[in-house]
Amino acid sequence: MNQHVNDVKYVGWVMESVPVAVFENYELSSMTLKYRRQCSQSDALQSMCSPTSCTTKLEKEAEVEVNGAGCSYTAGSQTSIPDVAKCVPPHLQFTHLLRLQVDGAEILQGKTQWKLKKSKHLH
Repeated sequence: MNQHVNDVKYVGWVMESVPVAVFENYELSSMTLKYRRQCSQSDALQSMCSPTSCTTKLEKEAEVEVNGAGCSYTAGSQTSIPDVAKCVPPHLQFTHLLRLQVDGAEILQGKTQWKLKKSKHLH
């Protein structure tokens, strides 16, 4: 009635920026949204997301940190560098931003957390 966008639309716009590979391999486990200002149905928005650093524990308590496409390795003991295939973290986190295209004003900030689908767990 007042031409403002409802929460369901915001969630859809946030999800548009998540890479397809995430949907194929992970399921959404939580979402936190912070609304900054209202927007109307006629506003043009930019939906952006950025992966947050994730870590996973491998054999012998070695820690692998995943930043974007690369993996860095920190050994807690005498272990060898792991395979890149083992750098798939069991959890991912993304930071999201919706902003007006015309002036860059923030509409919404958010975070999503994703867990690896059961069929995708490494054995």
